[in-house]
Amino acid sequence: MKLSKIFSVILICIFVLQNCTIPESRKPYCPENGCLLEKREDPNERYSDEGNELEDYDQLQSLEVLDEFPYPPKSPSFIKEGEVPRPKKIFSSQGSENVEVRRLGEIYWIYIEALPSKSWPLIKDFLLDNEYELLNDDPTLGKITAKKASQFFLTLEHGIKNNSSEIYLLDSSNNSIELSYFEELAAYISENLPGYEGNSIAAQGLNLNKKARIVYVKKEIGIEFRLPFDRTWSALSKAVEKADLKIADRNRELKYIQIKLDDEDEGFFRNLFSARNASEVEADYELIFSESEGNTILEFKKLSDVEVSVDELVDIINESLS
Repeated sequence: MKLSKIFSVILICIFVLQNCTIPESRKPYCPENGCLLEKREDPNERYSDEGNELEDYDQLQSLEVLDEFPYPPKSPSFIKEGEVPRPKKIFSSQGSENVEVRRLGEIYWIYIEALPSKSWPLIKDFLLDNEYELLNDDPTLGKITAKKASQFFLTLEHGIKNNSSEIYLLDSSNNSIELSYFEELAAYISENLPGYEGNSIAAQGLNLNKKARIVYVKKEIGIEFRLPFDRTWSALSKAVEKADLKIADRNRELKYIQIKLDDEDEGFFRNLFSARNASEVEADYELIFSESEGNTILEFKKLSDVEVSVDELVDIINESLS
């Protein structure tokens, strides 16, 4: 009983002391009638006095300062204020897992409508099933050295079309090997590609090395091909024909293709009163090719007042590129 009373007294004292603690933001004010608490005008008053200056004895000057995250340089923007930029164009990926052997001059390659990461294990399966000796393979570079009757070098790359692959088979002289090898590999891939679920993680990097991308040429949309001019000219010519675009003129030596479009938006009254005469306009667009560091740049030059924009024409050609 006596201990419980002592314990109660201690608790009461602790409670009183806690409630009587003067907060740091207040200071005692003691007039004649007794001490009162007066709130400080500046709660940080106790920090107003500065201490002695820190002396580093020039030790900090010898430290090397690295800017690991610099501000990016300012670049000119061609987007008008209040204008929402168009989403980034992605080259057409519509397809049905088609497999073809293609040729340009003396160069052969296999075209596959599948990503390189999916084509890589199929190639490895073909070499294994046909008892080829695998001398070297690097999925990050898409290169294989194999041998059976003779040694050859296989290169796997991303194609022009999105989600497509190209396979090249070369000999030691960097020339395409016999056509029968291409046909045999293409037949195997064509037979096994539908429903194939294999995918190489190591070859995922090849999916990013696309051969065509959208660029801006003189503030207008253009296409850059990581291909020589001959291959780009051939691909664009086929794409224009596949898209049913009318070719008004073309000149391989001068590196241009002129296209005439059917303006579907023209109505009766527009045709009646418009100064534009369809028979007088030879072409609506000119596709201009230029070479830069082994790549080919395609520029679109508008020649008439046709309502089809450059963006729309790029989309039309894009759907037919392969």
